[in-house]
Amino acid sequence: MTFLRWPARMAAALLTAGLLMVTAVPARAHVHVHSEDEVKPGAKDVRMTFHVPNEKDDARTVGVWIEAPKGVRGMRAEQVKGWTAQQQAPGGGSGTVGWSGGAISGEDGADFVVHIDRVPTGVDALTFVTKQRYDDGEVVSWDQPAEEGKPEPEHPAPVLSLTGASPAESAPHAGESLGFARTAAIVCGAVVLLAAAALPALRAMARRRKAVSR
Repeated sequence: MTFLRWPARMAAALLTAGLLMVTAVPARAHVHVHSEDEVKPGAKDVRMTFHVPNEKDDARTVGVWIEAPKGVRGMRAEQVKGWTAQQQAPGGGSGTVGWSGGAISGEDGADFVVHIDRVPTGVDALTFVTKQRYDDGEVVSWDQPAEEGKPEPEHPAPVLSLTGASPAESAPHAGESLGFARTAAIVCGAVVLLAAAALPALRAMARRRKAVSR
């Protein structure tokens, strides 16, 4: 009886392993932005929070700079405890806010709040190029666009999705979710087929072992 149960248990184990491969994808740390309130095209007085993780074991984040997307008006940096907020980039560049004087170490992260006076119309999302400076001199630019049907880039730019966008404007974002769902379904289906294909052979092996044990 034990031998006859073993193939079914093996098939179940294969299926479980496949589901784990699909669902247990480790989250990658990256800079991201969110707003506690709904933000629509043309919105005024918007408050956003950027979460910046430290990604280097041997260096600390000591500077963060965020560039305003095209059409955004009046971007301002909110004071953060332990950091000094600056309303323009080093060298006098406009449209950029930042923080310096603090530090993020190890696997920690920090939140930085930005206010903008007005969101442009005719867009469904705001993409913010973000620069992260480490105390070893390296500057990481989070500026790579995420493209439908392609793997996530190494340093994706943080994107704030806007509500009330037309279906046509929202289609690329929906396509990304559907693409991932299709991939997950294909992988899971392949694992199930492999388990099903292996089941007859496992049963035959169990019968042979049972016959030998007699």
